Amino acid sequence: MIKKIIIFTITALFLFANELVITKYFNEKPKINILFNGDKNVLKILKMDLKVLDHFNYSINEDNNATYRFEFTYVNKKLSVKYFENDILKIQRIYKSNSYAYFPFLVHKAVYDINEYFSLPKAKFLIRKVIYSMLVAPKQANIYLADYTLSYKKRIISGGLNIFPKWADEKQNVIYYTKLGRLPTLYKLNLLTGKRVKIFTSQGLLIVSDVKKDKLLLTLAPQGQPDVYMYDIIRKKLIKLTKYKGIDVNAKFWGDNKVVFVSDRFGMPMVFSKTLNKGLIKRVLYHGKNQVGVDAYGDYLVISTRETNNAFDRNTFNLFLVNKNDDSLKRLTFKGQNSYPNFSVDGNSIMFIKRENFYSKIGIIRLNENKVFYYPLPKILQSFDW
Repeated sequence: MIKKIIIFTITALFLFANELVITKYFNEKPKINILFNGDKNVLKILKMDLKVLDHFNYSINEDNNATYRFEFTYVNKKLSVKYFENDILKIQRIYKSNSYAYFPFLVHKAVYDINEYFSLPKAKFLIRKVIYSMLVAPKQANIYLADYTLSYKKRIISGGLNIFPKWADEKQNVIYYTKLGRLPTLYKLNLLTGKRVKIFTSQGLLIVSDVKKDKLLLTLAPQGQPDVYMYDIIRKKLIKLTKYKGIDVNAKFWGDNKVVFVSDRFGMPMVFSKTLNKGLIKRVLYHGKNQVGVDAYGDYLVISTRETNNAFDRNTFNLFLVNKNDDSLKRLTFKGQNSYPNFSVDGNSIMFIKRENFYSKIGIIRLNENKVFYYPLPKILQSFDW
């Protein structure tokens, strides 16, 4: 039974491409000129950031008669950025690190600051760290720290099956993760100090699916049947939120008084919402044959749902955006296997997993820019958080 639950859960979390999306933030993009001097790898990340951000009409090492000019110089693990307006120096900033490998984060922060200087729509995805688990061998999964492009990668946990990492704090210094052994065990790890604290151990399944301050949403199966629980870290109190005699997994907080989760209570995986104070459970999306992944931000949900019914071929899983205020439905993808959607902290982007044969890609949808970008991985990505 436990094996079936784990397969269901991983399918629900795993299981593009012309993308829709919404409207433009603004009609005219600032025209900027960038003069770059330094490492070609640093220049590559700079170009990638500007392309994914899509907030500027830019040229690099060309004269485009732009009013705004930025001079980037990278040398000795230090990135210097000078900002000129009509050839008058306005701002100079220095970004530095102790390691050459960390340079992607220096570039991301510099581009983020430029975006902020022009008061353009928030782009926190640039500076967020990604934490992910990758299957590296049978019964072996390591946890890595990366930037959003996966150009920077640092292994932080190895040895055994370490899965479902989740950020525990806004500053991204602490994570939760599950280590599978004789019994699944939930740990809390401080990345700055290296201190690891055991939270608890449970029979069956033990996964953190969402974090909201001192509250965790968990999937637990102490008697073999998975349900959604909420755990209060401060009070060390565990509350069972669902009691269905089937499979309830992958819960996410939705606003102040709701959670959403995946359940097979209609015979196949579907997304449901539950009001915490009244206990009302309601189906969210009447589209597709299986809904295997969900995330929430503000009034919105993004849901991965199966749209084909192939017995001997790969099925198509697409992402849809749902607005709870008007029940509108927007298609975000059109083909492929797209799953495990995850909103950025500002809600402007969605990161997800695209499966291809025995490999994975991380995809990023820039919602208002109507674009998607992929970053391939050499092995199977188990799960991630950003």
